Amino acid sequence: MYGRRSSSSTGLFLTLCAAMLLLAMVSEQAWAAGARGAAKSVFAPLEAAMTQLAGNVDRVTSVFGDVSALRAENQRLKAADEALRRQVVELNAAAKENATLREALDFERSFGHHMVAAQVVGRGPDGFSRTLEVDRGTADGVQPGMVVTTAAGLVGRVTEAGPHGAIVQTLADPQSRVNVFLSQSALQGTVTGGPTALQFEIEHSLGITAASGEWALTSGVGGGYPRGLVVGELASVTRRDSSTSDEALLAWVNDPASLSLVLVITDFVPS
Repeated sequence: MYGRRSSSSTGLFLTLCAAMLLLAMVSEQAWAAGARGAAKSVFAPLEAAMTQLAGNVDRVTSVFGDVSALRAENQRLKAADEALRRQVVELNAAAKENATLREALDFERSFGHHMVAAQVVGRGPDGFSRTLEVDRGTADGVQPGMVVTTAAGLVGRVTEAGPHGAIVQTLADPQSRVNVFLSQSALQGTVTGGPTALQFEIEHSLGITAASGEWALTSGVGGGYPRGLVVGELASVTRRDSSTSDEALLAWVNDPASLSLVLVITDFVPS
């Protein structure tokens, strides 16, 4: 049985081969040209459709490739933009710090006292105390009682000092007191701290009145502060004829909330 099946398969294979050979020979004959043309006409639209489909697939693949490339380029540009923004912020901060340091050095040379520059690293836990924490301490020559200033003017006084840090009581603290005089009228008085503005009690002097816009500077009276440090600008004055002093508000030249660098005067000893 197996022999008969093998013989039958072999015969079928040989028959198909013969048929294919005959078809090829016939298709090459001149009289078969019409059939070949008809076949080509039948298959031509199919061939064109297949060619167009292949082109569309290529175009779609190309579009997806372009979208992917654009997305990658967009991510790269976004990262580069963020990096540039960080650099701009850092450069602006460095420029501001450099300008502050230059002002501090100029002030030290003009004021004539030795000073230690300190960075502000913390602020009081509440708005009432109005203290600052700086990164200089006893290891840098900073001691309690020393006067703290900026190039703009007086900040306050060191109240506590550790080896590498100190606490500064600012003029905004209600416990602060400083004796001052006015730049034009030469009237004197005492400035105290407050939650919103510095309070200024101006002592009366016969025939002399204070005017808004005058600068208040430390007078040196009492020995608590060296003379000549700017405290603030006279903002308003309330005349009190029945009293020995007038009440005024002083616009402080420093803002504790924005201070980043201060100067500690190390060669002035309060009396």
